[in-house]
Amino acid sequence: MPDYPAHLAGFHLITGGGSSNFYAIHWRLLPNLASDLLVPVFALVLPLEWAVKLFLSLALVFWVSGAALIQRALTGRIGVAPLAGALFAINANFTWGFLNYTFGAGLCFLVFAAWIARREKLTPWTLAGFTLAVCILYVCHLFAACILVFLIGGFELTAILRARNFAPRKLLTRALSIAVIFLPAALASLFFKSAGGEGGGVQFNFDDTIGDRFGSAAQWAFSQPAYLVIGGLTILIFAGLAYGKLRLHPAMKLLVIGLATLTMVAPEWALGGWGVDMRLPPVLGVITFASLELRAGRRLAAVLGALVVLVAATNAALLTADWVSHDRQFREFRTAIKVMPLGSKIFTVLDGDALSDISDQPYWHMAEYAIVDRQAFTPLMFTTKGQHIVQLKRSFEQIAAATAQQGSPPDATELANLALGREDADSDIKDVFPYLKYFQCHFDYAVVVHGGGEQADLPAFMQLVHNGSFFSLYKIHPTGMCAPT
Repeated sequence: MPDYPAHLAGFHLITGGGSSNFYAIHWRLLPNLASDLLVPVFALVLPLEWAVKLFLSLALVFWVSGAALIQRALTGRIGVAPLAGALFAINANFTWGFLNYTFGAGLCFLVFAAWIARREKLTPWTLAGFTLAVCILYVCHLFAACILVFLIGGFELTAILRARNFAPRKLLTRALSIAVIFLPAALASLFFKSAGGEGGGVQFNFDDTIGDRFGSAAQWAFSQPAYLVIGGLTILIFAGLAYGKLRLHPAMKLLVIGLATLTMVAPEWALGGWGVDMRLPPVLGVITFASLELRAGRRLAAVLGALVVLVAATNAALLTADWVSHDRQFREFRTAIKVMPLGSKIFTVLDGDALSDISDQPYWHMAEYAIVDRQAFTPLMFTTKGQHIVQLKRSFEQIAAATAQQGSPPDATELANLALGREDADSDIKDVFPYLKYFQCHFDYAVVVHGGGEQADLPAFMQLVHNGSFFSLYKIHPTGMCAPT
């Protein structure tokens, strides 16, 4: 989970795990607070890292049960098809560590199932309950609340079209009921608007993201899409519908088509956030299998159910093996940084040539463990104004990433130009790493991730203090370009 260390560091700061000279907590109403609110509560009775595990486990429970509960609300029973919906719980959003969205989207499924079950019995108390649920969902994550708007809106539109009852009074009553439950969240979004961060805008980049739109739906582990599972389930759906072995619930057809369309046209960047195109594919998977009913004998249903459970168990085993491997590496790094004095400033560097084909994203936020263990400063900590409650103290804003587009580490080959502040030699220095210009004047240490490959040459003012199995830790000495302190 590339984002996990930064989230852990945030929880550490929120819970007062150590005083910080660099960060402060500024609470405000933001639509991105699920883990920031719940993990500290869990940490009252659990060690911090176990509290995060409990939060992630709850999110998975929501995703695994989502399809089954929606089908139960639709039909009064649970068939075999929703089991396959559970395979989408391990998706790219989960393996990247998008904690708040993952939790919020899972909660969205439960609220939607409750709406289907209770939509014909909307008493004032029921409406109040849904209004509270929507407000909670909004605080968890804005995009999750938007998904619920689409699900309920699409479901109600389908119900109107199927009933062919266009009486103005009935339509107005139903529309007002829906408006009531979303109004407080809409007002919160209007008056406590979350800034999207500078830059980013809306970018689609279809050529670069077509693979993500397919592979993000289900993954064996980080950056390992479960193409066989996704492709196999897609073929089974079309074959089952063609041969009459599967039936798509009439109340859900419009929703499934709408989600499929949005999945194909969603942008890669929006509101300063990256990876928007990865949000909907797993949601489409859950909603599709929640809507399907298997028309087959018990024996075939049992075989298919057993096959799904086997795939899920295989996924769990592969993910566990991947996590154990990375956890071993992170423990090595956390042991090595004990040589750093408390309150040091450290940043991550990627040695791209040495890493070769190894995915470098899992190491982007590795330095954030130093915030937990050494009360350190890192430039890639999640502190974007208007998006996070952990904020930088003003005097350190100039040496930290200001936007999501500045959220990746530099390559080892860029250090020489960064040290000289040469924007003309590398456009990335101006656009992506402006905060690292003359880094030798501001930072104490650098961790260079090389994956065990042949390492690149680094500036002479960087002194090796630890050579690990996949990284090297360097002490940075100021040069003559730095003003005396």
